[in-house]
Amino acid sequence: MTKQKNKSWVAYLVLACIALIAIAYAYQPAWFNSFMPSQQVVNQPTPQPTIAAGTVSVTKPIKIVANDELAGGVLDGTTSAIKLYANDGHTLLETLSLSSGSVTSANSYPSNTQLWIEYYYDTTIDAYNFWHMTVPQMTPADAESLTSNTIAVSTREAGAYTDSLMTSGGLTFTDGSVFNQTAAANQTGTMTYNLYTTSDNTGYPQFFDPIYQIDVKPVVWATLSGGSYTSISLTGFDGSFEKGTTMYYYKVMAPNDVSKQKVGNMYTIAGVGAVTFGFDASGWSNATAATYTTLQMYLEIYSSPTYMDNHGTYGPYVFVGAEQTVLFEDI
Repeated sequence: MTKQKNKSWVAYLVLACIALIAIAYAYQPAWFNSFMPSQQVVNQPTPQPTIAAGTVSVTKPIKIVANDELAGGVLDGTTSAIKLYANDGHTLLETLSLSSGSVTSANSYPSNTQLWIEYYYDTTIDAYNFWHMTVPQMTPADAESLTSNTIAVSTREAGAYTDSLMTSGGLTFTDGSVFNQTAAANQTGTMTYNLYTTSDNTGYPQFFDPIYQIDVKPVVWATLSGGSYTSISLTGFDGSFEKGTTMYYYKVMAPNDVSKQKVGNMYTIAGVGAVTFGFDASGWSNATAATYTTLQMYLEIYSSPTYMDNHGTYGPYVFVGAEQTVLFEDI
């Protein structure tokens, strides 16, 4: 009789444990999950865009307002183009003409649509920029009263430059100067390439280009070519590579290195950039003008070292802001 009671008690205990496990599995409290193997969640729905409180989604034409980042107000000019691309950065949706700082698209675009916006100002100025933007939502009042949905962008008005090149020994070159290496003091040292933005509240931006998939920046380039150019070396640049019969050195600049901003009577951006680099021509000698080595310095706006290395041009929108040439001689 005692044995039968014990068996019944054990059976009840087993059933109770099974019931507890079933309840725990059904509700899965945190302590229970810690004992269970992790499971990968599959086929999750794509997250939907979050609608900001107090706004609604709309489908309207978009009004692009282009602001001047340095001078304030909208961008000048009536010959600027705005291009709208799909989120892939390649599919052109429409081309528009900017007038007095704004333009409205011909097509309508739903809120939360991802677009690339390209800005281009004519070939005499060569101003570019790209922005990856989301079509915004609108307040109910604006959605009811306005016929377009506004997207604001900002960029810099194109600048102009002068430059200078000088050595640590006190020599200042003019474009096309001859640098005589006969004197030992001229065979090694440093040079400084200075850039001066000539107009207030002008300059150039940097941006990612979705069409060519590159970062586009202002870059100072130094090239060595002609008569035994490999016997002269430059140091202090971000990198270098050889293509054909030319050695290329590059230094990436910041937008403020090629920009100038004046607020009231104060310059908040000085409008001066500089690259200092070392040179060593101690192992180089050439006796005739036909075999001189040429050093050229360039400020290339919208440049990309990757693009230059792959395609042989400084960038997809080649624009020289300034240039200096020096000939090495040893006579």
